[in-house]
Amino acid sequence: MNLKRYRVNNIQEALQQIKKDLGPDAIIVSTRQVKESSGKFGLFGKTMLEVTAAKDKKSSQPASKKPAAKASPAPAANPYGIPTPPEKPKAAAPLVAPQTASSSEETRRMLLPLQEEIQELKDMIKSMERPPTENRAVVQLQQEVSEVRSMVQTLAAQTSQLRNEDFPENLVVLFQQMVFAGLEEKFAKRLIQEAQKSIPAEELNNFPYVKIFIARMMMKIVKTTKGIEKNGRKQRIVALIGPTGVGKTTTSAKIASEQVLKYKRKVALLTIDTFRIGAVEQLRAYAKIMNIPFEVVANKAELNRIAAKYSDFDVILIDTGGRSQRDEAQMYELREMLDDPGRIDNYLVLSATTKDNEISEITRKFGELPLDGVIFTKLDESTTYGCIFNHAIRFKKPVAFLTTGQKVPEDIEVASKERLVDLLLNISGH
Repeated sequence: MNLKRYRVNNIQEALQQIKKDLGPDAIIVSTRQVKESSGKFGLFGKTMLEVTAAKDKKSSQPASKKPAAKASPAPAANPYGIPTPPEKPKAAAPLVAPQTASSSEETRRMLLPLQEEIQELKDMIKSMERPPTENRAVVQLQQEVSEVRSMVQTLAAQTSQLRNEDFPENLVVLFQQMVFAGLEEKFAKRLIQEAQKSIPAEELNNFPYVKIFIARMMMKIVKTTKGIEKNGRKQRIVALIGPTGVGKTTTSAKIASEQVLKYKRKVALLTIDTFRIGAVEQLRAYAKIMNIPFEVVANKAELNRIAAKYSDFDVILIDTGGRSQRDEAQMYELREMLDDPGRIDNYLVLSATTKDNEISEITRKFGELPLDGVIFTKLDESTTYGCIFNHAIRFKKPVAFLTTGQKVPEDIEVASKERLVDLLLNISGH
């Protein structure tokens, strides 16, 4: 099995190189975004798309060269490369399905070379001498073999099924890209099904057009709050809630700083985290630097008293201690303090590094409180962002902020639909 890696700006560029080098029967094994080795650009620095492709040993046909489709004229684009406003979809024309091999034959052909490599790795593991205590390297290698086998089997099955259902190649590639980025398979398939119905037949071979079309569809799914807006209200009281370790305290300081420095608003900073002395002192230090009032709150009566004390302030930010979503006593205390819809806005703080099923469990439990928005943290520590869209589809809660590092106040941004879609589809190439 001939494996090759490509570092490119976008998936279309990768496809061209893969077809040229490995032929039309090559399959994409994996895709991921990687930072360039030179310079320190942070999250917004130049990144490349690393694509690993494989060629079947039996495949020897050279890649056919087709003239590149002309890109359709598009309106002015925003910084993420997504033209706005969205165009109205044209009426779908009848599609001519490409001829493909049978599903079972194609799957067998794609998996056979990998099965041979897996068997070689198994033989190598067996031949290694093991000390009485299990060799860590051997265990890790076994895990990697299992992961590779599972990933490629899933990819082959998905690709075979989609091609058997006569999906055009561009939609198959985008489906793979979305799934690799963490979007749940059923959501990704629903998107390409709708795209196939709506995109004119003559544009289905135009990869940029198809990608932008799906980006616009995703922008209709995800909601944002534009940060903290007054929306005609005299005062906003915002509480940051969520599990331990997602960065609520640092995020509270970042938001407070943004409100003071960018919007020139009067801000008071509160905490109900009376268990962690370090967190209290950390927020107190941030408040002193920003020259804003800071208070520690122990119960609902104190919260009401302090809110009345700062009634002429624009924003009151409340930091909370980490709560386990499985601890009913802790969740009850939180509800007693913050279940005040219309007066207190609760923003659920989630880490982009958390597993998708855990994010759903956390949201369901904290959703016993009225949730007005979501903040995703630690984007700099994650390589996939499909969880943001899985969450948006399942719970329909707007995203308020994204955080991209530990620095206060720099590493925070107001969430936008264009930015969220770019995280998943890498339209801007950054």
